[in-house]
Formats: sequence, structure tokens, C-alpha cells
Amino acid sequence: MKFLNQAAWMLGLLTASGSLPADEPVTILSSKEAQSRADATVRMTGGSVAVGVGYSWGRGVVSYGGTDQAFCIRGLSVGDVGAAHLHADGYVFNLHSLDDFAGKYFAMSAGAAVAGGQSATLLKNERGVTMQLDSKVQGIRFSLAASGVRITFAGRRGCAN
Repeated sequence: MKFLNQAAWMLGLLTASGSLPADEPVTILSSKEAQSRADATVRMTGGSVAVGVGYSWGRGVVSYGGTDQAFCIRGLSVGDVGAAHLHADGYVFNLHSLDDFAGKYFAMSAGAAVAGGQSATLLKNERGVTMQLDSKVQGIRFSLAASGVRITFAGRRGCAN
């Protein structure tokens, strides 16, 4: 119950601060619908460790307009418990330029994985780019987490090739 209260408080704080728009519904699309609407696709692998407050890291590739661009992802979460390795595939929406992809994202997710489970996550950045990720988790992880992550393109500061 404490995690639920913390996540609800964090969601309220982020909505009130403007980090998460209050007027936009959070909707997970079916794979078929997401594929038909997507501007780009994304693949990533990474890991996380957490006891209340967690740290996540990973690498990925975004495919947009016939170009594949490598990136790094780093972030913090509140309300996570466990350690896990994840593989995620997804779709990117509202991407008008590859330059709009990098930046700070907010994610709101809920899920549990014990020795291998799946979850869906929505992320949105300050430029309106949205990602829908379907992930497979290996390890033990419970999450009702409000998360912030930063995506940096490979070769730029904070992300070695």
C-alpha cells in the first residue's frame, strides 16, 4: 500500500508541475495499431537495480526514415524494488526529426516480473515525442514507478560509441 501511495503522490506532483500533461490520456495501443501509426521503431536492452529509488541504464537503436541511430538511456525511478535485465521493442510517435528523439522522458508504468515477465511502458519527452515499449524482464522486479530517463545519441557526451 505504501508503494501505491508514493506512486499516486509522484503522479500528482508530476501532473501539477506540468511534467506529465493532465489533459492527455495514457493509452497503450495494440501492436497492429501502433505499427500502423508509428513514425519510427526502437529496440533496447538494459538493466535496473532498486530499493524504493532505482537506477536504470541501457543502449538502443532508433530506426527512422531509413536510418538507424544508436543511443544510451539512463534514469531514476521512485517506487521500484528489485534487480532485472530487460529487452524492449517499441514504436515512436510524433517524431518529426531524429533530433527530437534525444532528451528527457517521463515514464509511468506499473507491473511485476518474477524470473521473466512482460510489461508495457509509455514515455514522453519535452518535444512531444512518445514511445510505447513492450519489454521482457529477466530477474525479480516489482514496479509501480514514476520514472525519468534521459536519452543521448551515441558519440555524444554521456554516451560512448
